[in-house]
Amino acid sequence: MRRVVITGMGLRSALGNTPDELFDALLAGRSAVQTLDEWRSIADLQCLVGAPAPSFDPGDIPRKHRRSMGKVAMMAVTAAVDAVKMAGLDEATLTGGRTGAAIGSTMGSNKAEEEFWRHHLETGSAYGLKSTHFLKVMSHTCATNVAMFLGLTGEAISTNAACASSNQAIGAALDRIRYGRVDVMLAGGADELHVAAAITFDVMGGGSRAFTDQPHRTPRPFDAQRDGIVVGEGAGILVLEAYEHAIARGATILGEVLGYGGASDAVNMAHPAPEGMVTAIRLALRDAGIDASAIDYVSAHATGTPIGDAAEAEALYEVFGGEVPVSSTKGHLGHTMGACGALEAITCLLAMQRGIVPPTLNLEQPDVAPILLPTQPLARPLRHALSTNFAFGGVNTAVVLEGPQRP
Repeated sequence: MRRVVITGMGLRSALGNTPDELFDALLAGRSAVQTLDEWRSIADLQCLVGAPAPSFDPGDIPRKHRRSMGKVAMMAVTAAVDAVKMAGLDEATLTGGRTGAAIGSTMGSNKAEEEFWRHHLETGSAYGLKSTHFLKVMSHTCATNVAMFLGLTGEAISTNAACASSNQAIGAALDRIRYGRVDVMLAGGADELHVAAAITFDVMGGGSRAFTDQPHRTPRPFDAQRDGIVVGEGAGILVLEAYEHAIARGATILGEVLGYGGASDAVNMAHPAPEGMVTAIRLALRDAGIDASAIDYVSAHATGTPIGDAAEAEALYEVFGGEVPVSSTKGHLGHTMGACGALEAITCLLAMQRGIVPPTLNLEQPDVAPILLPTQPLARPLRHALSTNFAFGGVNTAVVLEGPQRP
């Protein structure tokens, strides 16, 4: 199997549109969570906080492409363009049939779907609907729009598993390159903020409700006062590349994807089980060919729910004990759903580059298994990082990354 390295990364987030902007915001303890007053008009909705990306600008996408994109695809495309520029990929590489894309999301554009059904229900007619509506709402809108915009002629894969989407995309891209089907893959995910997601979590009792007037205090991963998820938005794209291909073209290597693990716990559609998490983590470590003792940092899924965070802490303690530092970006960014795995992989790469573990925002009093949970930036050498993501339906994923130390 071929080694798979990372040569580019791009993102759109509520705390910046470059990797350094995002990481600096994490270290500074900034929160992107706001009270969204426009949601107050929705009867019985109790979760009124979210983390929008106000600085997002799709202006660089020409209209002929933008017509088929909702915001979710626009974020994926602009992040992909930045990743390609960082990697230094030329047009011949992009269009030569050996570069593909694996990009996921929870679904297509929620806003576009709302507009479709609003028109249909209010008018009872198909007249006036735009022919591009389906292209915005289809589940593979991110993967295909990125491929179309960049001229990619390799395989386009859409991984749609909500919170685990971009971790699954990284795993799919890893295998495609390892076994020689392609040389380069753009991998990651995106999701746009829409009240539909907040309503979904709220009716399940999983949305944050207690901090409407103090939005910067929620979500609270691993904290005793955590009361649920805050929905965010964003996109993260990584350029994965065969090691030999990257070396041959003189690319700068930012890190390496060592392993991926996925497992279904088959227990409950909504309540996570530690056993499935443990299995996914151990499969990722085995795929990477390293022991648990080699992991220097864990970027946890930890969304701020009472049950989910406790289950994940239990799983991490079983695998790593209490010595490996663990943190979650959700306290800063909210839950970016389909984007979270890629954004957290980028966070891991920056952490290893700088030798700093970012803290967990709003963590004041842990009440979970005794894992190591820094509340301030923690400086230490970091060579290997693990990123976990878990989704409804018992979908458990883990990715093992290495910094650029190996020759």
